[in-house]
Amino acid sequence: MPPCPNPSHGLRDIDYVDAAMTKGNGDSKKVLMKPKPTPGMFDNTFHWELNFYSFTTLTFIYYILPEKYQSVMKVIFGLIAVDAARYYHMKGSMAGVPYTLPFVSLVAMIVKPVRFWTEMANIAMASKDGLCTNTLVGKFLIFCTDPKLCRDILTGEGVYGVYAHPNAKWLFGSKNLIYLEKDPHKAFRKILGPALFSSEALEQYSECQESVVRRFLTKYQLQCEKSKKPIDIRVAFRSMAAAASQESFLGPYLSDDLRVSLEEDILEFTMGFLCAPFPYFGTGLSKAIDAKNRIEENVRKIVPVARQHVIDGKAPRCLLERWYISIIETAKEQDIDPQEVPGCHDDDIARTVLDFLFAAQDATNSALTYTADVLEAHPDVMERLCEEVESVLGKGAKNAWTKLRDTALLPYTLKVANQMLHHKPPVPMIPHLSKKASYLGGHYVGSGAVLIPSLFYAARVSGASVEFLPERQDADSQFVKCMTFGGGQHKCPGRRYAESLLSVFVAVVAANFRFERVGDRPDEDNFIYYPTLFPAKNTFYIRGRE
Repeated sequence: MPPCPNPSHGLRDIDYVDAAMTKGNGDSKKVLMKPKPTPGMFDNTFHWELNFYSFTTLTFIYYILPEKYQSVMKVIFGLIAVDAARYYHMKGSMAGVPYTLPFVSLVAMIVKPVRFWTEMANIAMASKDGLCTNTLVGKFLIFCTDPKLCRDILTGEGVYGVYAHPNAKWLFGSKNLIYLEKDPHKAFRKILGPALFSSEALEQYSECQESVVRRFLTKYQLQCEKSKKPIDIRVAFRSMAAAASQESFLGPYLSDDLRVSLEEDILEFTMGFLCAPFPYFGTGLSKAIDAKNRIEENVRKIVPVARQHVIDGKAPRCLLERWYISIIETAKEQDIDPQEVPGCHDDDIARTVLDFLFAAQDATNSALTYTADVLEAHPDVMERLCEEVESVLGKGAKNAWTKLRDTALLPYTLKVANQMLHHKPPVPMIPHLSKKASYLGGHYVGSGAVLIPSLFYAARVSGASVEFLPERQDADSQFVKCMTFGGGQHKCPGRRYAESLLSVFVAVVAANFRFERVGDRPDEDNFIYYPTLFPAKNTFYIRGRE
């Protein structure tokens, strides 16, 4: 990596990255990231603004209170001073935001999530080690954009553990997969693996995925033609992603009413991550918890029927049935009843299917939306995709799923889908909690600190998201360097499912559809935070391909 040619500008070496792509003549090119000068004390103003209003309010309360209560306020100011001293002591030489009052960061994160995380990222990327400190409800927080340090956090199971969203315990429940310790988690994944990863399972899901993608894109195309109006693909693709996951996971057990109910409840559940952590009196979080309970109850009713289908020796038709085959085989090995297999009781299965439906709808919706956004902006990539798909599958590309398992037949199509997930990681970050004192990038980190490896900005720092280059020389097909699916024991088990859906989507679009953007493409830092990411503008016409 070349050094910064003008150190006086305050840029890090990482601002210049290799984004080499082999061409016919073997040339490669360098990509210059947007320069970010080292921020001064008041350059990132959000936290200063919040503290100004907070201190002003506290001071106002102090002066309007009767004199006998002012001593209480003095104690509060003293505690704030102690907390600030503690923050700066733990911060040490790391870059970071100024001290913020307790709960101020949480409010900022909920009210203005894009601005909050963008300012954190700008400070981290401009620092010498890719770190930025803050506080979160009294906890010391470190936001990390350095790819190597992010990997150290994600894979350091003995030192760091997953610290889900503040609302996660209410939404997922304390018995959820994300809270399992290493050995039980490993045993559970071993049982689940064949249901998600086997070639036979992926082929079945691909067939479901293609059927759903064709049906929904055709519907949206006709809708655009009939109304003469564009559609918001972020909203439209949410339904498509939901249908694809529901058909793959629960297929034969779905009714029209259940499909609608699951989609609506998953959206309500998702919005619970953007609510204040107060699950009472009809708040957004309490509604999200109610939605979670409805989803689990609906799935719980299906589990005994799926179990009987498998016991009767019938061929599996969805993930739930495939999973139960694995559970029965494990039970035979351990000489126990299938419902006694750890983590595989009906309630556990319902909980985990909720996880799958949530991840497959929200994160997949982000991936599909960004794929349309990026492909529309790269007509050269789209042209080459069309040529490859037509040459292998013919016009219309019917039954594309039968060829997408063979990497030799549609290599460019598969590279586009794979690199899309590097270019625009749907999940921006995976918070962790420090289990014990350690060192990160040479900095001391105490027990109880919150560490947030940013997948989104680490991809930018590494160069994976600077330009969309499907045939980049440093391609990371297994997501070892670019950690779109996380790392360590909690690495997302649905990687191959997500790649399969995206490959099917790309192939079907290349053969049958085209996107016409309405308005200008938004800036790379102008996005919607859900907690997965979406472009700020998602209005397109969906047309048939000539």
